[in-house]
Formats: sequence, structure tokens, C-alpha cells
Amino acid sequence: MFIDQGYPVRKVLSYSNVASSTWYKRQRSTVDKSFVTSKGRPRQECKTKAGVSICDQEIKNNLKVLRNKKFHSHMGYRKLMHFLRRDFDLIINHKKVYRLYSEAGLTLSVKKKSKRRGKKICENRTVTGPNQLWQFDIKYGYIDGENRFFFLMAFIDTFNREIKGYHIGLRCTAKDIVFALELALKKHGVNPADLVIRSDNGTQMTSHIFSKKINKLGLEHEFTPPETPNLNAFIESFFSIVDR
Repeated sequence: MFIDQGYPVRKVLSYSNVASSTWYKRQRSTVDKSFVTSKGRPRQECKTKAGVSICDQEIKNNLKVLRNKKFHSHMGYRKLMHFLRRDFDLIINHKKVYRLYSEAGLTLSVKKKSKRRGKKICENRTVTGPNQLWQFDIKYGYIDGENRFFFLMAFIDTFNREIKGYHIGLRCTAKDIVFALELALKKHGVNPADLVIRSDNGTQMTSHIFSKKINKLGLEHEFTPPETPNLNAFIESFFSIVDR
């Protein structure tokens, strides 16, 4: 009654000790939903910069014309949107282009990532002496005052926990790891045929450059399964000491 007379809703609810959520819930329940025909605003026709309305079918035809061009055959809807704006003077956003793009059957097929075959999963090994199993990984740290990072890669012998070789620098690529590995083999006089190296599935370790060099040297390279740092525990323990 007081609310109908124009008194503030919050004050009336406060004086009457009624929760505002209760009041608004009852208000929503009394709304006649028969008048609600659809959700959201109706679709708007696109217009050119000159103010001429363009129907959806014409935009689909323009998309097909763009797609049939060799240069545009592998472009997604966002790039095609820019060509619609440039070549046809349309005022259109990416959301509408995507809807029309999908309705016209112009979506590109999603390329499935090919799994690299030949990766050997690590196994439990009995290490009886040095230079039988090396673990390696990459660690990065922040250089205070220079606003940049450095990278540390190290090979550790699982028998005596000796660091056989390492690389430290502002970057760490597959070539850097290969260079450090060759130096370590030469320095310690290790026969590659007697050595197994173990790492995680990092991009440097799984790269073609690194795998080709490993095969050329005759080394056996095994990988830890995802989310199993305990299988590379020696190098992880070493990096935890470096962090201190």
C-alpha cells in the first residue's frame, strides 16, 4: 500500500522487516509471462557505410565469393570480416560474420594434432654405476633489475648425483641442449651406447633437431609420462636446491 503511494521501496521494506529478495521475487512471479514472446533483441540488418541495408543472404553470397578466391581459401571468419568491411563497405562485427559463416557451411575443418610416434616411456632401471642414466630438465629464473629471465639446463647422473653438463643463458633451445650434451659426453669419456638419458615432454626435448641428434649419437632417450615429476626426481631435487 505504502509502495503504491510512492514511498521508497527500501524504506518501506526496512520498516516492515521484509527482505528485499522476498519482495522482488513476488514481483517477478506476478508478471504476466504471456506477453514475453522471445528473449533478446531482434536481429538487425547490416548496412553499408552509405546507409544501404544488406540482407543476410547477400552477405553469405559475399562470403562465398571471398572464400572461392585462392588467397582467402584458408582464412577464418575474423579475417573475412575485415575483407567484408573493405571490399563491400559493410558495417558488421565478428559475431554476425561467424553466424552467417557457419550457416553458409564455410567453416574450416579443424586439423588434428598428429601424435609423435617412437617416444619411449621411461621404465624402472637398476643403476649399478656412473654414466648409465642421466636425467635432465630446464629451469628458469628471474634476473632482478633487468626485467628478464634466464634459463638453466643440467644433466645429472642418477648414480652419484654429479652434474655432468649444463647450459645457462637468456635462452635454451634444442641446439643449446645438444651442444651441452656433446660437451658432457666428450668431457667424461662416455660411450653413448651405454648411456640412457631421461627427460619430460618439453618442446626442446621432443623437437626434431634434438631427436635427430640423439639418433645420430646412438643414445637412448626416454620420456616421463605427463604429471610424473617423481620419475625425474634427481634433477627436480637439484633444481629445488638451486631455488634456495
